[in-house]
Amino acid sequence: MGGVESNLSIDARAHFLQALRRVLRPIIRLMIRSGIRYDEFIDVARGAFVESAVRDGIGSTIHPTRDQIAWVTGISRQRVDHYVDDDTALPAVTRTLTRAVVEILHRWHTDSRYLDPSGDPIELELSGHLGSRFQDLVLQVGGDVDPEAALTELLQAGSVTLTSENRVRAISRYFIWRGGSPSSIEDFGDTLAHFAETLEYNLDPANSESKRLEQSVFTDQGLPNKLLPQFEIYAQERTSHFLLDLDNWLAHYSDINESSTESRTGTGVNVFLYVDGKPDSTPLSELVQRQRRTHELMDGEPTDGC
Repeated sequence: MGGVESNLSIDARAHFLQALRRVLRPIIRLMIRSGIRYDEFIDVARGAFVESAVRDGIGSTIHPTRDQIAWVTGISRQRVDHYVDDDTALPAVTRTLTRAVVEILHRWHTDSRYLDPSGDPIELELSGHLGSRFQDLVLQVGGDVDPEAALTELLQAGSVTLTSENRVRAISRYFIWRGGSPSSIEDFGDTLAHFAETLEYNLDPANSESKRLEQSVFTDQGLPNKLLPQFEIYAQERTSHFLLDLDNWLAHYSDINESSTESRTGTGVNVFLYVDGKPDSTPLSELVQRQRRTHELMDGEPTDGC
């Protein structure tokens, strides 16, 4: 029984591992800040290996055996059985209200039923006659969305404001996630997953004639530090116009005809600005506290706790 034949050269494989290390650094930084330990991470990683081997395939085999999965992934057969047989072994994918509130803002700014003659979003009543209620707008997005919970999310994000006890006004077309909130973590996962899936798709030789949009612009020699804030403001302004244009285009096709059986696929465009940190080549041994020598411990000094 053999493993999957790699299409990477030895040199490319080494660069892949280096790239993986760079990708993991900011993720692990966030995990440490959030109190997630290595043992929790490795359990998720093992499960992802098994899930990918099963769902995405391991070569020409359509339905791999458990022994094949163990061989390809390097995970013991016992652990493979654990992830395959126990539906609770992998973290469940539960969604927050993020997608719903983003869609609420989108419809509020693009649907003619919620716009005034000049094209601006109208104030909505929280209760009252049909047609101008916030609840009606929420119902357009999904019948299972709690209007009160959606309003709370929008208020906390600063996307809407109450103009009276019974009226609410949209003051931003954007939903800004609160750092560390479930919504911000969900967005973190969605953004990384979408970007990684696009890169993986484009790296697949089978897709060489149909690559997905993945472009970037950057300075060859860097940018003077004093100009970085100016560039960020300029990039935000230009990107806002670009994304609004795309959002308006998508608005024409966002309504779902209940009688239509046409399949639909989630799609979108993410834009982000990055700032490279200065590379640090200092040996790790110089960045941790000096290890105590054995004879120092024998002289009665207390040992470090774990």
